[in-house]
Amino acid sequence: MKALQNIRVVLVRPIYGGNVGSVCRAMMNMGLSDLAIAEPRDAFNDFDAGKWAYRARAIWDERKEFPSLKDAVADCRLVAGASVREGLYRRHARTPREWAPTLLDTAREGRVALVFGPEDNGLSNEDLASCTQLIRIPSTDAYPSLNLSHAVMVCAYEIYLASGTYSARGEGAPEASMEARERMFAMWREALLKIGFMEEEKADHMMMAVRRILSRGKLTEIDARILMGIARQTRWYAEHGRELPHDP
Repeated sequence: MKALQNIRVVLVRPIYGGNVGSVCRAMMNMGLSDLAIAEPRDAFNDFDAGKWAYRARAIWDERKEFPSLKDAVADCRLVAGASVREGLYRRHARTPREWAPTLLDTAREGRVALVFGPEDNGLSNEDLASCTQLIRIPSTDAYPSLNLSHAVMVCAYEIYLASGTYSARGEGAPEASMEARERMFAMWREALLKIGFMEEEKADHMMMAVRRILSRGKLTEIDARILMGIARQTRWYAEHGRELPHDP
């Protein structure tokens, strides 16, 4: 999807190579591939970054490095900075879910940046001056700060979800027919009577409860066949004891 290709993840002065490698994995999980490092540190461990990136190593290998955050976002139309810190200039922050549609709309026409600060102090006020939007990820007051890769994952997930790229796979088997359902309920009625779970005079009442339980979700043809098999075996066991049949 073009919009996802136009979203750049910018890490400002990252400290730990392992965190950056994990960022690469989070990006690949969510369909992002454009990684930029702003103001890279001389002591940064490139080896750890590549190792932790694992199968997302290509994102790390193809990263772009810039001497400043301004340079890293110069070609971007919107720049969303993630910050957990409080302050006068941070009060307009919104959640990743709230910002995702706006960022995606812009990304369909041009580049957008998601900016994350260093692990120790996050984005400074000077960094925020280069941001057009401010993101705050909801978290508990007991420990509000997220690991760098976790913060990237949350933001990337909300954008990926809002993009409509993902569609859940539907149930493979069709819904069971009413004829199959009625056969199944008849078999369960007989089995439950055989094992003494209910008495004949209360069977109708109990079977209404069974029907209600099995009608709360989708019941496929495969589900119905399995439940009929259980009822059949239960009835056989009640009639013949412990010896299993040769041909169930």
